[in-house]
Amino acid sequence: MARNSSRITRLFQNSWAGLRDSFRIGDWHLSGFSLLRKYFSSKDLKEIKSAVTDSEKSHRGEIRIAIETKLSLYQVLFGKTAKERSVEMFSFLRVWDTEENTGILVYLLLSEKKILILADRGIYKKIGQDRLNEISHKIGTGLKSGKAKEAIVEGIRELSSDLKKHFPAKGKNPNELPDEPFIV
Repeated sequence: MARNSSRITRLFQNSWAGLRDSFRIGDWHLSGFSLLRKYFSSKDLKEIKSAVTDSEKSHRGEIRIAIETKLSLYQVLFGKTAKERSVEMFSFLRVWDTEENTGILVYLLLSEKKILILADRGIYKKIGQDRLNEISHKIGTGLKSGKAKEAIVEGIRELSSDLKKHFPAKGKNPNELPDEPFIV
């Protein structure tokens, strides 16, 4: 019964987000993403991009932010979890495709308030999933308290601090992944 009620809750959360998006209120480029606008303004998204850009100057890691407003009803009905979707996004955004295997994905599923951080094998060897979970928990706390941008920027700072220790910038340090948040 708990599994069905969980699926019902997830269906409601994602349906509600879809219904809100269908009204497309506003005239700016995020007008169809009402749930996104609840948490982030265009200025917030630019600040997140700047935080990623600034962070990557001090280490060889690549940080990618993906913000998904909702899963499709099909995905929820067939049991797709936020974890499974984050793995799909990790692949789709080619976070794994960096020279030193130092890509990190910060994935937010706003309709379910889920935050996951996935990293390539080079990161896992040095930092580990427990540390990434700790950072994602802090971001989740900020998201729930209404300070989403601040929480993500702080999460980027913490990731950057860890990356500086294990993968400091040296010599050639190309930007291998886009810095702006990917919005779905």
